[in-house]
Amino acid sequence: MEAIFEYFEYYRILLSSFPFIIQVALITIFINVIATVFFFTSAFFLRRSREKKDLVVDQLYPEIFTFIKDILDSEEIHIDTDIYSNFVEKFGKLNKKIYGPIVLALENLTFKTPSLSEDSINYYNLIKGLRVDTHLEKELEFSNTHRQLRAFQSLSRLSLTVSDSKILPYTYSRNSSLKKESRSTYIGVSNNDPFKFFDIENYNLNYWDQISLLQQLELHHGNNLPNFSKWIKYSKDKSQIIFLIRAVAYFKQLHSITTLKEMITTIDHDIRREAILALGKMKVSDIEETLKNIYYNQPNDCQKAIIEAIALIQSGQSLSFLKNAYFETSDPDTKKLIAEAIYLYGEEGKAYFEKLCKIEIGFNALILQHVKNPLVPSPLKETLLKTKKSTKKSTKKIASTLPVDNN
Repeated sequence: MEAIFEYFEYYRILLSSFPFIIQVALITIFINVIATVFFFTSAFFLRRSREKKDLVVDQLYPEIFTFIKDILDSEEIHIDTDIYSNFVEKFGKLNKKIYGPIVLALENLTFKTPSLSEDSINYYNLIKGLRVDTHLEKELEFSNTHRQLRAFQSLSRLSLTVSDSKILPYTYSRNSSLKKESRSTYIGVSNNDPFKFFDIENYNLNYWDQISLLQQLELHHGNNLPNFSKWIKYSKDKSQIIFLIRAVAYFKQLHSITTLKEMITTIDHDIRREAILALGKMKVSDIEETLKNIYYNQPNDCQKAIIEAIALIQSGQSLSFLKNAYFETSDPDTKKLIAEAIYLYGEEGKAYFEKLCKIEIGFNALILQHVKNPLVPSPLKETLLKTKKSTKKSTKKIASTLPVDNN
């Protein structure tokens, strides 16, 4: 030990013999070397830990998936204590590592069959037996932010209800991601007042937040939705108003049509645009004349929304309006959208579109060729040709109903 102190003392004296600037440089180099060694050592152990975790998932997941699926598919009732005993006997004690493949298997099964929690007589016995809800609650309390976010998502996907007191502290977190995810989950898992956060301003919903919320509403409240129009009228949060308008259209809330009509005259162009699109998606034909009358007084985004709404309503009474709008616009994107609306406007619209193809030249002719090309993606085509099957929609399908923006 004394030799080590002598060693350090020697180099301290040696260092002090150099000029001050050299001393600072050498100390800086030494600190950077120590920091680099620490960084690479930490990265090595983190990677090794991750590889071990992935190995556990890869090895156990197929068997755990089969174990869980067999219980869920069984028509016999499995007691939770028996499920626990059988699992421990086959896979060993429940721990953090083994919960990874358990939760993943359950999420994959519920993704394929969203109504699994209602259809399987053994679903909640399985959850209780494997203590999945308890594990996720602990993840909320004793994990880092990433794992907390993951736990919130799992609670929602697995339709698990936990005490409000477990979630509420996070709904006011300073971490915006954690706050949004916890509030979204609260809508799905709370039995108290799941829609309370619609009364709060500054929700600041982005595109993916809206997808998550729509999924929560559909999975957990599809048959018992609130009237969104009350929040559309009184909320001061623009992003929330836009989301609620989209939710009205997505869930076809006919009793909210009057509120949507009122939003057409709002000062905010973004909200006005969403209201117009929502009315089009809900095929509210009695608003068509109003939309045509205000068309030329609107900003470009609202004009596009009106064209899209008219194309979606498909009343058959607006082909002349579309013809005039096509020739009067000078904006290429708007012209393409109008041409698309004409092309999709029944047999009469398609016939007129073919006439346009014969008389247009140059860039306009190229626009028409793009419209006709089935390989060119078109949200308007997808919306009009979308089937009306009443099936559960995945996250991807929900995302396709929302225009991509920064709201």
